[in-house]
Amino acid sequence: MKRILKILLFTLISTNVFGTAQIPDLIIYNGDTLSLYSCPLDSYPDQDLITPQRLFGSSGCFFTACWRNYVATWEIVDNELFLTEIRNACYPTSMRGVSASFKSGVDKDSVGSEYADLKVLFPQKFKNGKVKADWVEGKMISPQGKLLYYFHDGFQSIYETEMEFTVEKGKLIETKILDNSKTKKSKYTEDQKLLMEFINKNIKRENLPESDTIKRRVFVQIISSDENGKIDSVKVVRGVNKLYDNEAIRVVKSIPEWDVIYRHGEVFNQMWTLPINFDLTKDE
Repeated sequence: MKRILKILLFTLISTNVFGTAQIPDLIIYNGDTLSLYSCPLDSYPDQDLITPQRLFGSSGCFFTACWRNYVATWEIVDNELFLTEIRNACYPTSMRGVSASFKSGVDKDSVGSEYADLKVLFPQKFKNGKVKADWVEGKMISPQGKLLYYFHDGFQSIYETEMEFTVEKGKLIETKILDNSKTKKSKYTEDQKLLMEFINKNIKRENLPESDTIKRRVFVQIISSDENGKIDSVKVVRGVNKLYDNEAIRVVKSIPEWDVIYRHGEVFNQMWTLPINFDLTKDE
């Protein structure tokens, strides 16, 4: 009796997703309060100061969406960067998700002060209610517009545009608008069933052995696709033999469209791994 091939596609794995999306700091620029996908306090020279105990007089509270336990507010005034506020993330707030009510087992009487005392913490840099952030170097990113691609990992989600601030010793050197608007998700990454159906229909049985008594699995990694979503680079990360590996590569590269992702205005390749099972053991 003629044997048939069944391809079982299990979980579609993105190799870059390991963390939790984080609540951003805030930055005030030209009168607008924006999200900041950077944490300038991470580069402060005395990191022993940037702890819940030193900031708020408490041990903080466990919250996976805000591991740093605070939300800082920054402001650019006359092209200089200032720290204006460090708020305890344990306290209820109108900012979605940053609230003690979202943290299990939190004793609201022991979470410490709501705001850090900037004058006490930064006596040499504090003036007129602000802290001069002269330690900050490099680029800071503020996401703008519509969310195009969500990543459950840090500050990785993609928005239509980004405002990029270049800072040297706390001085604003340059601002740029970076365009990510060409980002688009593929229907095959959004619908696993559709992806399974495509692979099943496009396997060429003649490229495989006539029969096999053992179920086989090939793991194919998608390395990159072009600006039109055409997969242009793949590799086998765990294979079987030349016949199975080549057919797995061929069918994966034949997928009509894949995700197109722009980050910081440039094409960003998100690597994915497709575990594909071959089953030639069942009769039609």
